[in-house]
Amino acid sequence: MSDIAPDDPRVKLAEDRTVLAAERTFAAWLRTGLAFLGGGLAAQRFLREVLPVWPLKVLSLTLIVCALASFAGAAWRDRAIRTRLAQAEIPMMPRVLTVGIAILLIAISGFAATALLWT
Repeated sequence: MSDIAPDDPRVKLAEDRTVLAAERTFAAWLRTGLAFLGGGLAAQRFLREVLPVWPLKVLSLTLIVCALASFAGAAWRDRAIRTRLAQAEIPMMPRVLTVGIAILLIAISGFAATALLWT
């Protein structure tokens, strides 16, 4: 085991860095999902004259499904990190905020996919 005591300031700094890295990773998952969502909606909007209807819908829906997966992945990773850091005494973003953001973005993606199928 290590010679570093649990109350050593270096342990607290390491925990802080871990939490900040986890939050950056959460934001990266969300950015990736938003890029997929934007790409799917942009493809539907701007490629209508270039691609036939069904291949365009498949492309757009595939990108939107990738967005859904990214948002769900963000929530899953956040839960996993919080479970591992449960004993740490570090202020983290409220769980309701991270889950709420992920659910909101999943709902928006679902609505976009539904609207895309109806057009």
